[in-house]
Amino acid sequence: MMTHADPPSEVRSEQERRRAARVKPGPLRVRFHRTCEGILIDISETGALVQLPSTPPALKQVTLQLEFEDVTVALQARVVRSNPHQLTLPTATLARPAYHVALEFAELTSGAAAAVRHLVRSH
Repeated sequence: MMTHADPPSEVRSEQERRRAARVKPGPLRVRFHRTCEGILIDISETGALVQLPSTPPALKQVTLQLEFEDVTVALQARVVRSNPHQLTLPTATLARPAYHVALEFAELTSGAAAAVRHLVRSH
């Protein structure tokens, strides 16, 4: 979780940006502002990497709805970067465009922070 004393991620070193362990809890559904659905790739206590069919603008503040264990947790985050990722399926004739979107969590509520901590520590 980023605090007001932390510099933005673009001025921190790679090692500082990776200060929290990342886990891959399996394909969990995520939503942005209830209009865009995607898949969680990995998550840490400070951020997440998600796969989406479209890309939000860099630095945009977003609400990520993460669904797991029959609950939906709202996480406030900032888009750090987005990279195109070609999604191909063995049975598909056309490749679908997708984006890997890196998010940095903003100030999380105590409940949201506890849910993220539980998800990270249980995987």
